[in-house]
Amino acid sequence: MTAQALNLLDTSHILTFIFCIFVIVFFPRLFIGSSEKTIKILRYTLAFLMISHEIFDPFFKVEVRNYAMVDALPLHMCAFSTWCISIYLLGGPRIFFLFAYFWGIVGAGMSLLTPDTALGFPSLEYLNHMYGHLLIILGVSVAMVLMNQRPYFKDFLKIMTYTTFVFLPLMYVLNFALETNYWYILEKPSGDNITSFMPDAPYHIFALIPAAWFFTYLVYVPYHLKDRRAN
Repeated sequence: MTAQALNLLDTSHILTFIFCIFVIVFFPRLFIGSSEKTIKILRYTLAFLMISHEIFDPFFKVEVRNYAMVDALPLHMCAFSTWCISIYLLGGPRIFFLFAYFWGIVGAGMSLLTPDTALGFPSLEYLNHMYGHLLIILGVSVAMVLMNQRPYFKDFLKIMTYTTFVFLPLMYVLNFALETNYWYILEKPSGDNITSFMPDAPYHIFALIPAAWFFTYLVYVPYHLKDRRAN
């Protein structure tokens, strides 16, 4: 099968996306009731896979996707999410789970649904992209299902406040210093995605920030509804 230009409505992409969701939802459930040792092995294995991919990915982007090295550094939000959930799975503090939950589910979820690759399935760039982002949300799912983690509303406010008023300004400084576009705050990402409905860059950031708050709140809503029913 020869890879064609990525088409979000292509059957191969839709099936790949469904497969990713299936793995994220059901794979951790296979380990419910397993021993602490087995779950620890799973956590460490996932962390190893994510960290090794994150180390390998910049070189892949340079060699296969013709990125300049300065544009291939692990500085996008999904890369940060990878490190956060990896650290948490290796025994790090809960704050790393929270960043991975809100950043990872929204950012990696969007990336699975609307990849920024030029080619679709089964190109190496597409498979590498889907694999890396699948691991992020799978790690979060493992933390939720097997480590009994969950966010609260105060966590949503904390993470998004830090994101908007601390990390976002830092990324502006970094992008101007390196002449890059990490977090897609100076230019829109390529391909069809949510920013297609926003103003032209760099003014899209004024729509992107409230959209980020909205979508991160959406991933908290199931817990909000659960808590309301419990009360």
